[in-house]
Amino acid sequence: MLDKNNSDKDLIVAVKQNEHDAFKELYLKYFQMLIRFAWYRVHSVDIAKELVQELFIRVWSSRKSLDPEKSIKAYLYKALSNLIINHLKLKSSNDISLDNNDDYLEPSKNENIDLQIDIRNAIDSLPEKMKSVYMLSRYDGFSYDEIAEICNVSKKAVEKRMSKAFVLLRKKIL
Repeated sequence: MLDKNNSDKDLIVAVKQNEHDAFKELYLKYFQMLIRFAWYRVHSVDIAKELVQELFIRVWSSRKSLDPEKSIKAYLYKALSNLIINHLKLKSSNDISLDNNDDYLEPSKNENIDLQIDIRNAIDSLPEKMKSVYMLSRYDGFSYDEIAEICNVSKKAVEKRMSKAFVLLRKKIL
């Protein structure tokens, strides 16, 4: 039986052995973070949930090929990023809306909602690669090393993208 404090490596080993409880634990561990990551890119909670569900279906289907020595977190984000890209290629940019986003904006009590909207719009206007790096860092709490692994770029490239993102955001917000 699995313990709630299992490491990702332990979970992957168990998932590879067809243990449903381990898969469920993995799912519960990353579900909310992945939904948030997807939502910031597709702007729809329903689509974000569908993409994350699709991701976990694929993970279960290909569980035998998972490598316990590699970061499952990086794998999940990279695979989800690819699903999002494929989804966005099929969808016109005119369909993007801010429906169902109230739960995810999370404005603090002291901040003006207009400022939150301005920040959201400024982030949305970033080039896709910069936006992705910014969101992984600031909203999902990944280190630059982890982001580099997820995006398959060097740590230096992540640093440059973050630096440029800050410059662009300052110009748009201030």
